[in-house]
Amino acid sequence: MKTTFLLVGGLLCVSAWQAHAADVGANASAGTPDTVANSQGPELSTGTTMSGGPAISHEKTRAEVYQDLIQSQRSGEAARLHELFKGGGQ
Repeated sequence: MKTTFLLVGGLLCVSAWQAHAADVGANASAGTPDTVANSQGPELSTGTTMSGGPAISHEKTRAEVYQDLIQSQRSGEAARLHELFKGGGQ
């Protein structure tokens, strides 16, 4: 009895899977190019990134990165992050 139920259930799954595959194959290729061609990314002209932080209009130079490092060390931010993440691989 269990074997019969398993075989019938398997046949139903395979037939449903094949019927669904036939439907998807016919409709997917027709709608995909229009969707991709007309899709747009997020609007970033507001001055913020997708994560909500301020958008940087240019890449930072080494001097700017170094100044950020010095500023974070003076403000204590670097120490807080070091303590938070237990930095240094220790």
